[in-house]
Amino acid sequence: MAQVALNKLVKRYGAYQALHEVDMTVENGEFVVLVGPSGCGKSTLLRTIAGLEEISGGTISIGGRVVNTIRPKERDIAMVFQSYALYPHKTVRKNMSFALKLAGVAQPEIDKAVERAAAILGLEPLLDRKPKQLSGGQRQRVAMGRAIVRNPQVFLFDEPLSNLDAKLRVQMRAEIRELHQRLGATTVYVTHDQIEAMTMADKIVVMRDGHIEQIGHPLELYDRPANRFVAGFIGSPAMNFIEGQVDASGTDRFIASDGTAIPVSARLGILKRSPAVLAIRPEDLSIVEENTPGAFPGMVSVVETTGPETIVIANSCGTRLSVVIKERSRLKLGEKVWLSADVSKLHFFEASKDGRRLAA
Repeated sequence: MAQVALNKLVKRYGAYQALHEVDMTVENGEFVVLVGPSGCGKSTLLRTIAGLEEISGGTISIGGRVVNTIRPKERDIAMVFQSYALYPHKTVRKNMSFALKLAGVAQPEIDKAVERAAAILGLEPLLDRKPKQLSGGQRQRVAMGRAIVRNPQVFLFDEPLSNLDAKLRVQMRAEIRELHQRLGATTVYVTHDQIEAMTMADKIVVMRDGHIEQIGHPLELYDRPANRFVAGFIGSPAMNFIEGQVDASGTDRFIASDGTAIPVSARLGILKRSPAVLAIRPEDLSIVEENTPGAFPGMVSVVETTGPETIVIANSCGTRLSVVIKERSRLKLGEKVWLSADVSKLHFFEASKDGRRLAA
């Protein structure tokens, strides 16, 4: 396994710049997830590491070797795509062994590598079947097995679970993570699904418009997002944002754009009367009695019952606030409710385009 290092990486398509001087390091054996909305550059970044896209500037190093001009097959990487890309006329065994056969590896070594990968992935009973006889999850395992037999320095995954149904995605997430722990492989994984990122990554890289917005441990990004974009992207349901300003005269409170007052910490006096954005995660809001100190009003507009919890969306503070409650609810649309925010869990961001973090 090997370290992957990107330094000032640039990718242009004519006048359009897809990647802007990206700096990133994936340590030996680390599982790093690139996440962001469609068009943010995450798949382009992965393809430059693989050598499937020529870079316009900067350097890519794998295992300490600069690979800018090295062909994909010589970079010692293996890639698993969104589409399984299996040969329909070949058996599972032949699909998994094909790359080794092309490389001139001796048959006994090929057989050993295929049997090892099949054992890891639970594919032994399926080795003589063809892709059409397999389920979607089994086909994805074969695609991973084809990568494993090559014993590469780096594994690259490009949205490998997008074609699977919700239940199978959850199962395959666990299997890919378990596979990584077993192999200790350096892995770069691309997804647009922030739940995949949170549950699988050692480190998350959040991208937007070809730039890296923040790099860190999943809980670091969740608890201390660097800006409003990261705060809104990481977490489901998404974080709530309330525009207004801090008023530190007398009782410390945040005054929302519609005049609603929300208690805040006294240490936010530095923001006094400055425009800002208060952010609070849905699980850090609660529905309380009207006479609860610091409670502020809202009007129920949506009630979503998921089983173990209920998501209530209420019109309040000049916006729509999501509240997650760990119980079943009898609330009705249009009903007035009183909300309370956990003061220790508030976030503040600049009221600007960049929306940088101000305080926690």
